[in-house]
Amino acid sequence: MADITTDLCVALFAEFRRYDQRVRARQYVDGLLTAEGRKSIANIAAAMGVPGDAQRLHHFVSNAHWEWDPLRRTLIRYLESAVRSRAWTIGPVSIPKAGRHSVGVGRHFPVDAHQVVNGQQAYGLWLASEHMAAPVSWRLLLSDRWREGRRPGGADEDVCGLLGEARSWGDPSLPVLVDARGLPEEDLLASRHLLGGPPLAVRVSGRVPAVPGHPALAGGRRRPVPVRKVLDTARRLGLAPAADRHRRSTGTATARVRLSGCGPASESVLAFGVWREPHRPPSEVWLTNMRSATPASLLRLTRLPHRSAEGWRTKGADVGLRDFEGRSLRGWHRHMTLASCAYAISTLNATGAVPRRGHPAHRCAEVSA
Repeated sequence: MADITTDLCVALFAEFRRYDQRVRARQYVDGLLTAEGRKSIANIAAAMGVPGDAQRLHHFVSNAHWEWDPLRRTLIRYLESAVRSRAWTIGPVSIPKAGRHSVGVGRHFPVDAHQVVNGQQAYGLWLASEHMAAPVSWRLLLSDRWREGRRPGGADEDVCGLLGEARSWGDPSLPVLVDARGLPEEDLLASRHLLGGPPLAVRVSGRVPAVPGHPALAGGRRRPVPVRKVLDTARRLGLAPAADRHRRSTGTATARVRLSGCGPASESVLAFGVWREPHRPPSEVWLTNMRSATPASLLRLTRLPHRSAEGWRTKGADVGLRDFEGRSLRGWHRHMTLASCAYAISTLNATGAVPRRGHPAHRCAEVSA
């Protein structure tokens, strides 16, 4: 672990101009990797054998003057040099909290939950492959109570911001998979130009209105219907590939559709549905501009957000992604950045991946060392 830890920390923390900030950052990451239980400042300091430094670590995360975006960009470059990534994933997470005082805490209804919870809502940007996924950037949703004069904005703007980071900070040719359930889906689809640009797939609730492109799916009418009904009809009429129709575990169907208000009327997108229970509506509905993709390739691709979600539930808890308790939004972003670094170290050690020599992130580490 020491080689990967040192290599990645040197590459990332070269962004700090001051030596004491590099020391604090390394202490914090090492503490996230080794502290038992909740990754509080006190536990991190105790794990590093310097309990008297708890106040200094708190100041470093919550009050010191350093920006997190440069570290996140360097983390992306480092991971791209070590892992053959397949896609970016953007999805929501819910962070339960017992009290009301941590930044962003409020009552909300998580997408995949069956009850209202008290806690934080956030969106994460992950770099994913078949073998691993790692978080690289974050947005915390803020209610009016927490805005304190900040500009208005919503979850759709946060998702668009993460999408922009994926395109500008990393490999823009990789597909981006966005879980848009719970967002104003039609506005998001229109604002991000789904019909053009780099590869993009958006998971929706299935209620998005769409006009079927195939005559058999239109039923003689050209009015919009919920996209899940279009996919149900495609599967029932046998328009899905035969290999998918006969699978017992997972069924799929695709259909060309046109979305109202999302571009020129002559253009269309590909709707993709996934069934895990054959006699129920599709369990997943996706819209993508990858119009020539096969159902098998789309199924492989849309499994990657599940890898990110599983990482959040397991390894994310181990490195403290849920444990920030402060009232500072800047402190939250700094903690999540350093916890993402700890996550990457843990994941790279588990997979045995190392950065390619000659890659900018690796050269940065060599020069800084």
